[in-house]
Amino acid sequence: RRRFGIEDGGNAPADPQGEFTGMNLLYVAQPVEDIAARTGRTPEQVVDGLTRARTVLFETREARPRPHRDDKVIAAWNGLMIAAFARAGRQLVESPRRQEWLDAARSAAMALDVRLWQPERRTLLRRYRDGEAAIDGFCEDYACVAWGFLELFQATGEGRWLDRALELTAIQTERFGDPKDGGWFSTTGTDSSVLLRLKEDYDGAEPAAASVTVRNLITLGRLVGEASYLDRARVTLERYGSGLGRVARVMPLMLANVVFWHAPSTEVVIVGPRDADDTRALDAALARTYLPWAVTVPVDPAAGATPSALPWLSAMTARDGRATAYVCQSFACQAPVTDPEALERQLKDSATPRRIIV
Repeated sequence: RRRFGIEDGGNAPADPQGEFTGMNLLYVAQPVEDIAARTGRTPEQVVDGLTRARTVLFETREARPRPHRDDKVIAAWNGLMIAAFARAGRQLVESPRRQEWLDAARSAAMALDVRLWQPERRTLLRRYRDGEAAIDGFCEDYACVAWGFLELFQATGEGRWLDRALELTAIQTERFGDPKDGGWFSTTGTDSSVLLRLKEDYDGAEPAAASVTVRNLITLGRLVGEASYLDRARVTLERYGSGLGRVARVMPLMLANVVFWHAPSTEVVIVGPRDADDTRALDAALARTYLPWAVTVPVDPAAGATPSALPWLSAMTARDGRATAYVCQSFACQAPVTDPEALERQLKDSATPRRIIV
């Protein structure tokens, strides 16, 4: 009774519908130590009694019908998690769990590619459960999965994820983009039962598809050097104008995209075997420097050819058999370095604001 807050007349603090009259809602009301002191028992005796009580409660509850369980795999939500795990692996280089996070991101990405991608229709499905995939994806599904793939590419250097991000972004633009006013509709407009095509702007518990897409476009533009990606991002940012600053709490990711847009285009390439100590030392130096607008490309010479979308990588090689870093701005690179401290100096120099005199 003390542990679970049980009272003779029931313990519901408010019951407007009269559902819990005279009933108790169990919660942790008192710590074990307090109960032991008040009842003259040892903490071990209290724990033993509570363990027996929980067994009785569980067996009684098992006799009731179980509530339905929502265990669908949603494309957009998995895209966000892939991005998070990949970014954790990229930033927390010295964590013993780094490889675990990268493996989780890669495994989820491969599962989406196998279960939710329909190559013959060039369509990403929205959900998967119990062997069945269904429902054509919405704009947020394409945007968030592309974000996950981009983060995974920047964490691993595996070109397939960049190619998949490029393909998903192209399809998203084709099916959801608004060529007149910028931005993206939530739906394709092919379903006659949907009377209005809406554009979601609110960054709530999940970021809006438009906010994620603008970030994807800026990243792709700086990776592949193609102006069309940046042009689409610019048109969407211009939709909001100066009023965006007045709704920062409503659209925080879109406002962060403005900072991303105005930051100097910075590319960091680290060439070397992924598991080598000297490569990891350069990765750690990069992770220690706060440079949120930089795009990063890890290149493993043993992996073969560089991604076809990034021909500029072909000139970047390891120097003297050691892992080598290249810090570039708008693809104009500083001298390659192999020393982590030298890399940190270059990165900090790239992060220093410049005063422009007109």
